[in-house]
Amino acid sequence: MYKSKWLSQRVEMEVEGQWQISQREICWSMMFIASWSIIVLLYVKLWYRSQRIRSVLQKQGINGPKPSFPFGNLSEMQQLNQGAPVSLEALDKWAFSLYPFFHTWRQRYGPVFMYSTGTKQHLYVEIPELMKWIGLNTSLDLGRPSHLTKTLKPLLGDGIIMSNGLHWAFQRNLLVPEFFQSKIKNWVDIMGESTMAIIKKWESHITESEGGIAELVIDGDMKTLTADVISKVCFGTSYALGNLIFAKLASMQAILAKSSVLFGFLNLRFLPTKENKELWKLQKEVETMILKVIKDREGENQKSGTHENEKDLLQIILEGAANATTGTSGKGYESSALAIIWTLLLLALHPEWQQRIRSEIMETYDNTVPHSFLDMDKLRNLKALTMVIQESLRLYGPSTMATREVLANEMKLGEYVLPKGINLWLFTLALHRDPDNWGPDAREFKPERFAGGVSLACKYPQAYIPFGLGGRICLGQNFALLQMKEVLCLLLSNFSFAVSPNYCHCPVDSFLLMPKYGVRLLVSKVHKTSA
Repeated sequence: MYKSKWLSQRVEMEVEGQWQISQREICWSMMFIASWSIIVLLYVKLWYRSQRIRSVLQKQGINGPKPSFPFGNLSEMQQLNQGAPVSLEALDKWAFSLYPFFHTWRQRYGPVFMYSTGTKQHLYVEIPELMKWIGLNTSLDLGRPSHLTKTLKPLLGDGIIMSNGLHWAFQRNLLVPEFFQSKIKNWVDIMGESTMAIIKKWESHITESEGGIAELVIDGDMKTLTADVISKVCFGTSYALGNLIFAKLASMQAILAKSSVLFGFLNLRFLPTKENKELWKLQKEVETMILKVIKDREGENQKSGTHENEKDLLQIILEGAANATTGTSGKGYESSALAIIWTLLLLALHPEWQQRIRSEIMETYDNTVPHSFLDMDKLRNLKALTMVIQESLRLYGPSTMATREVLANEMKLGEYVLPKGINLWLFTLALHRDPDNWGPDAREFKPERFAGGVSLACKYPQAYIPFGLGGRICLGQNFALLQMKEVLCLLLSNFSFAVSPNYCHCPVDSFLLMPKYGVRLLVSKVHKTSA
């Protein structure tokens, strides 16, 4: 009797336990199904919204590859993106292998076509005449694509590069006066000092090498140079910490570059993956260091006594912004470094232009080798150097794309009406190589085309956009051009460059146009009368 009762209770307990387990399983299953149902419904809703955008564009005669659910054209893009490294002999043809899908669709659908990455609709534009419309548009409703701002936020924050609307306008108004020619001339000495440090390093390599010729991969030194300059300009006496900040930003960029912003259609940065954890760690470290610099600078400001010309950019921003935050980015130093790197490669390929620039420098500086302290007005008068820089930025501008998103309402782009949510992609490299605009020699290095300035170099000068276009044009372009002139002036006055036989030409887009295997040059000393 007792045993029977015990067995009965045991069975009841097991049944009740199984029922509780079953209830939990059912509950979790229902929650899982409900969650995925919501995700699927939202995605389908977004998908149909993107198809409505396609319909609006198709009615205006704009075509493109047919997307497939749920990834759009990502599969086709990845299939076409199988370009191999380009040899030096094909120096003028590499740009179209950088994005083979754009090249294929351009040939198939013309200079304006649409494509999609998941639920995001994009419009590729390669008509020079339309650049004028984008350049003249001042509406805050045409801004940085929202999916890019989310993807790149860990690296670029909410600063002027990625922000939109009134927040962007406030930051721009704050920073514009600090990049006037009258202000940046105060930084010429800093640029010269940092360049002379690299010159001494290279002279040491040449002395130690056989035959007075050193084989150097110049990428690291140029990035060190420009990072040192921007650190001193932005952080003043705290420039050592600034260099550390930029080093960590470079590590963050390497992580983000692993997932192409052109391919990615989901922002999965919230998942605790190994890469995301490392990204979060670096982001926190950078924020901590920046806050320390700001706190230290605010303490210094209270003591006053700093002359206007001695103030660094951070101090100027703090005084103008009060309690506002403008964000920070290490992109400026790297884009400047890359512009110098590509220019030195082109000069190494064209030694006649090296000699032409040297002759111009010697004439300008009274037959002496200029040292670290250069006169800004004399730099401005180096016409051959200016033409070479303009041509280098045309062929190898660090930024390969200009992007915009219609953020609100519909907008007109020439004869086209653009619906809200469409992302514009302007392939800078293609615009800069368009033979209809630049002539049959568009892919060749010919600085003389800029002898009369940009306005006479091509049919549609508004399609020359190495620093972007319109209201979002790069604020630091005057700073970047001045730095390029000073660095190149000093380097060419001291060294002669040739391409190493070990150099492999393989440009890649990792947010900026970079040499995948570095730029390897043969560097020798130029013997001139010293000042």
